[in-house]
Amino acid sequence: MTEKNIYRNTAWIYEIEHGTNPPMPDTPFYREYAAMQCGNNGEKGEILELGCGTGRVALALAKDGFNVTGLDLSSQMLDIFRDKLAKETAAQPKLTKQVQIIHGNMADFNIGRKFALITAPFRAFQAITAESDIQSTLACIHRHLTDDGIFIINVFNPNKDPLHEDWCREEIFIGEIVCNETGINIARYECRERIDPINQIIYPYLAYTVTYPSGKTERLVEPLQMKYYYSRQLRAVMEKAGYEIVDEFSWYDKTGNIDEPAQLQPIPQQELRAPNHYASRIRGREIILVCKKKSA
Repeated sequence: MTEKNIYRNTAWIYEIEHGTNPPMPDTPFYREYAAMQCGNNGEKGEILELGCGTGRVALALAKDGFNVTGLDLSSQMLDIFRDKLAKETAAQPKLTKQVQIIHGNMADFNIGRKFALITAPFRAFQAITAESDIQSTLACIHRHLTDDGIFIINVFNPNKDPLHEDWCREEIFIGEIVCNETGINIARYECRERIDPINQIIYPYLAYTVTYPSGKTERLVEPLQMKYYYSRQLRAVMEKAGYEIVDEFSWYDKTGNIDEPAQLQPIPQQELRAPNHYASRIRGREIILVCKKKSA
């Protein structure tokens, strides 16, 4: 993972956008697999979440009674996770024992125990872009899985095959985020700055114009770097790394065919400007693979 994916400047905005707005649609999906793998009360095993960020999924699972370890390279994101956990612990003291937060690199970690469920939600795996790091990440996951454990990987499904330079576009307005608690208004922009179609890496950035209740404004920019995969490639990567794919989905409700290109639809302008802008995100399709270790 590179410095471009740390959210050093905008972790607090990420939390407003993804943590305090209505929940992303993937949380029920991971809850279902947590119960399946770990038992209704977590008695069958533990969960490891890679790229846990501010704890959006991890904390929800812990509140359900599961033991969850979250690992992330961004200290800024983890600081927010710790603050949230401290507040939740005041009402549910047992969470102290159920959640472990680790500052670390998913390409090189050794936690010292195995997990019944390992996840990398919301495209976190795509933050690993170097081939050596990709192989190392999958090897670390393999070592940390129980014999009957599963690993769920989620990446976006490219809307064209292949992607090329016409993926790039200038900065555009995406939507507004309103934080009712603080009165802060955040206008969100996105730029698809550059693409490397040979190594299949995209270089977008997110930009935010933040308006405070005092009237003061500032612009914050978060550069990103993401490896992208086509479904056939991701299957091959997982199989080469020693995994067997037991299920695949194109959305969190388990519908769709991942071999169909994502169907991206124009978004009405009035919808773009709505405070709840999740509709723009769910129009694309994902590649979600449920994997286990290959049998010996």
